[in-house]
Amino acid sequence: MHTRPTEADIMEQARQAMAARIARDGRRHDASPCPAAIPGDEARRLRSLRCCHLPAEPKPRRPSPHPSGAYIPELAARVEDDLNLTDGARRCARKLAEYIYCRNREGRTAEITVTYLMAALGKCRRTVQRYLRQLEREGYIGVEVIRAGTRMCAGLLVELLAPLFPRHRRENWPQTRTNPDATQKSQNNRYRYKYTLIARQNWAVKCCNAIWEAYMKTLPPPPPFPITV
Repeated sequence: MHTRPTEADIMEQARQAMAARIARDGRRHDASPCPAAIPGDEARRLRSLRCCHLPAEPKPRRPSPHPSGAYIPELAARVEDDLNLTDGARRCARKLAEYIYCRNREGRTAEITVTYLMAALGKCRRTVQRYLRQLEREGYIGVEVIRAGTRMCAGLLVELLAPLFPRHRRENWPQTRTNPDATQKSQNNRYRYKYTLIARQNWAVKCCNAIWEAYMKTLPPPPPFPITV
């Protein structure tokens, strides 16, 4: 089996070649003496100094976040132990739980946009979409597309599913101290914001229909069907 020679073997072959050349041609008067053998640890240290990246400059520190009093509710440890999720997806799950806990803790659903998550997580749009797909694939959230009277996507309706919660919070979260006689939701704009929910897979197919129709228009017409008498 062919093995790759180590650095010590290469140096030994170079010394042998140099000794053979000196024996054949003689030593030059201005030539430096043959270097001594370098131990393995020293050779690895020198190679590390030559090849490794130098430490980069420290990144500038950003101001600390303002203490807003918001907090993340109790979540299941399964999210932290799931190896199918990245650290960014786990952080996205915690941010979704914080957002929905403040807005609709009874229904555990809320309208949210990818743009909001981009600003909250400090990531690009593709990265946030990848986090959402990971959480949806593993069964932690449900996602539907909001279509508000136009052909454009007005946002997402995210639902927190049971695997995201600990066993003692599967049914509901602790209720807030509110006036029971107060209206739970403002009815001022109840006729203004009308929207329909579309499954994400159906929305992807709907968005591709225009591209498919434009592509079909570029194809040449089929040849006439032969008619036999």
